[in-house]
Amino acid sequence: MDGSEKVIPLVIVKILKPRCMKNCKSLPIFYDANSKAWMATDIWEKPLRRWDLNFSKQKRKVVLIADNCTAHRTVDGLKQIELVFWSPNNTLQPLDQGMI
Repeated sequence: MDGSEKVIPLVIVKILKPRCMKNCKSLPIFYDANSKAWMATDIWEKPLRRWDLNFSKQKRKVVLIADNCTAHRTVDGLKQIELVFWSPNNTLQPLDQGMI
């Protein structure tokens, strides 16, 4: 919560191996692709499983709050992450939720 722990960002693009990245051996990001460069359920699940494994090693329990995007689905088998979804038609603004 203090910003000391950084999570590697996920970038979603249209082409998994674009020509401009031909000589790039590695990137400091997680990189995935689909035809429209949108979040998809399989792309959503990959980082969650990766985080769950990392949190298991650290013996930490985490609550992840997600919006109601159609790609954001409950993932079975997560041990250290509990998924909580906002109710439909809410933005993630604190005042919309009655919090100050």
